[in-house]
Amino acid sequence: MKISEVLDKIGDMPYLTISGDCTLNEATEKITGMRQLRSVYVLDKQERLQGTLSLGALIREVIAAQHKPQFSVRSLLTRITSEDVADIMDKHVIYAQRDDDLEKILNRMIHYNIKEIPVVDEDQRIIANVGILDLWRLVER
Repeated sequence: MKISEVLDKIGDMPYLTISGDCTLNEATEKITGMRQLRSVYVLDKQERLQGTLSLGALIREVIAAQHKPQFSVRSLLTRITSEDVADIMDKHVIYAQRDDDLEKILNRMIHYNIKEIPVVDEDQRIIANVGILDLWRLVER
């Protein structure tokens, strides 16, 4: 089964996108407005997928620093110089495309411990977002 067939059967999950030049505080405000969120997709000015921002990374950089300011020598430089989302995002994005095989994508998600994955077009623009549980259910059928 192809990812395009998956999207026809289950649709896609809600997701949040932000710009790489969005400040960490702006990202925090946007994320706190979401009920359930694992990661945020970072887009460039042409709305192409540029990276991901995990909730964990944002918590370590912003929220933890505000509420419990403990700095290790290793993280001090990052905390001092990080201003925008692009500074802390993961640039190695795991994604799917419409023609990808369902089991291949499910195995990739398991390998990289990813709970949801963006589906992009040939221009790297997000067209959908799917979760590992939905994919797993389809494979089990």
